[in-house]
Amino acid sequence: MQLTIRLFPPYRKMNESGEFSLDLKQHSLNLEQLAYYLDQKYKDRFDYPLIDERRVLTAEFMVNGAHQPLSFSLSDQDEVSIIPYLCGG
Repeated sequence: MQLTIRLFPPYRKMNESGEFSLDLKQHSLNLEQLAYYLDQKYKDRFDYPLIDERRVLTAEFMVNGAHQPLSFSLSDQDEVSIIPYLCGG
């Protein structure tokens, strides 16, 4: 399965595009599994942790431009955008 991953600040590193291709051997993967895979294998690409010290995700996901739950099953050629949760007041 081939995916395009797009990282939005603060995840992408300064002066990097924040977009990369990911070629996975798995044929079935949901967003939650992808998040933990990225955290284990691609941690060096992130400027901010995707999963915090409590093992809680720090982002939400869009697939092909639409917000999706973590249980969403990915398909070949999907574009996954990783967007930080916003907070403040």
